[in-house]
Amino acid sequence: MKTNDIEEFYKNKRPCQGAGYLRFILMAFVSFWNFGFPEPTGFISALSGFAVPAFFILSGFFIMPADRDERLEKMKHKIKRTALWFGLLFIAYIIINIPVCIFGHISVVISRRVIFNFIVMNLWFLPIGSCIWFIQAMLYAYILIYVADKLNLLKYYKPVLVALMILMLFTGEFAGLIHFNVLGYNYIPGNWFTRALPYILLGMLLREKAELFVNMHKLVYAIAFVVGIALVIAEIILLRKAGCLVYEGHMIGYGIMAFAACCIAVSFPSLFSTRISYYDTSLSGLSYSLMEPIYFILAIIAGKLSLGFFSHFCGFAALILSIVIAFVLRNKKFAHLFFSYREAVEE
Repeated sequence: MKTNDIEEFYKNKRPCQGAGYLRFILMAFVSFWNFGFPEPTGFISALSGFAVPAFFILSGFFIMPADRDERLEKMKHKIKRTALWFGLLFIAYIIINIPVCIFGHISVVISRRVIFNFIVMNLWFLPIGSCIWFIQAMLYAYILIYVADKLNLLKYYKPVLVALMILMLFTGEFAGLIHFNVLGYNYIPGNWFTRALPYILLGMLLREKAELFVNMHKLVYAIAFVVGIALVIAEIILLRKAGCLVYEGHMIGYGIMAFAACCIAVSFPSLFSTRISYYDTSLSGLSYSLMEPIYFILAIIAGKLSLGFFSHFCGFAALILSIVIAFVLRNKKFAHLFFSYREAVEE
């Protein structure tokens, strides 16, 4: 496909069904990353870290078209809807955590450090709801990109992307090597500037160079994905042996795996239509938001059986239930608040 054909495809509001399938698959890996996978080695769980970067790349690809006016309009709508999601989830998670803290005798002290962690680092401060960081980080990134685009600064996104990728490495997996220590943090966890912004900009690069990446042989991406897996394993083993492994939330290999998976997905814009192929950003976002509360409810019900190996099955159940609930709510009357923009070129 030519670049003009790709832009015309999405301008005509046609969905990328390959991305729908990928989002559905990625939700499983998000579950494995957060709750583990029922196998003793931890291999599957360790490789699942590519899922979150892939979501960010897909978001950047679909909301960053070449046309500036279209891009600004989509970004403005995305900011409004993401802010709505964030606000509702913030309130919902506060409500959920009140009985958890009361009956669990958990005290929460709101200090300046806690406020800084939440606002700047996107670190949640209550027992349940840590997944909100993903939506909060996306919201920050969208606002920054929108402002930069309005000021006509987005043309410099490539050097910014390179700088952010380097920052991500040396405040993440290589933090132990350089003995990173700023404000008492020995690494910076995934947040708006170490995860959301760089990968959304990488998605923009994928969109800009779509003709090159879409037409590349799929075997190249399959090989790249396997290379990414090998790099993840090598990084973890080598850093652990050197005593420098301080953070496993991101590895170079995860980025390679995520980019390869997204390139394959966007290379299949029009497949046969199925329910899963329309698993859009709103469905995946709702599933992601519900998964952690459902998991903790199941863990409480399971009691002692939720410990160790059996906790992974609670993760499976939480994944399935959250997806089922998301599909059911998709057809309800109030769903237009979150799903109405689905037709506007695959967010």
